[in-house]
Amino acid sequence: MKNKQDLKIAMIILAAGESIRMGSTKQLLPWKDTTLLGHTIEQGLASDVDSVFVVLGANYNTIFETIKRHRITIIENSNWSLGMGSSIACAIEFIKINDIHFDAFLIVLSDQPFIGYKYFNKLINSFINIKKNIVATQINNRVGAPSIFSLDYFKVLSELKNDIGAREIIAANIDDVYIVETEDLKIDIDTEESYKALYNQYGKSPG
Repeated sequence: MKNKQDLKIAMIILAAGESIRMGSTKQLLPWKDTTLLGHTIEQGLASDVDSVFVVLGANYNTIFETIKRHRITIIENSNWSLGMGSSIACAIEFIKINDIHFDAFLIVLSDQPFIGYKYFNKLINSFINIKKNIVATQINNRVGAPSIFSLDYFKVLSELKNDIGAREIIAANIDDVYIVETEDLKIDIDTEESYKALYNQYGKSPG
């Protein structure tokens, strides 16, 4: 068992994409009383992580203005067009350059509004109590984010360059992975149609 009191975990929210399939800036689409990205940030800050980093790229200035009030660190990925892997590497490099120590990294997508702080804490508790260096989420038979990587994977995360993100690391080290299956609705929002349907059913503000 890892020592919970001594464990420092950083959350890295990936929000640098251009959202071509959406036809608009997906990160800024309304959700509850905020936006998709704002909701993810709020859930991250409510979880047991020590720090929240948000990686922006496309539409940086516009998105920055909407989230700068939060207690987060915003990182700009100038190579965002290379894909998700470059955003992970950018965040890890930022942490390295600024000499910030963390024991693990919880990598999160900004378009999974059904995954909240309770689930993030479930991943964290699994990471603390299980002798594996990766804890990953299984959604619709696909294993990936949100996922936690121990410091052992710091170097390989910093070298990611493609659009697969961290899934290739998970696949290559499956014996070192503990998989958490989601228990209820956990859907990525990838198209305008899926967003509208889910927003109308789940995403409207109670007020």
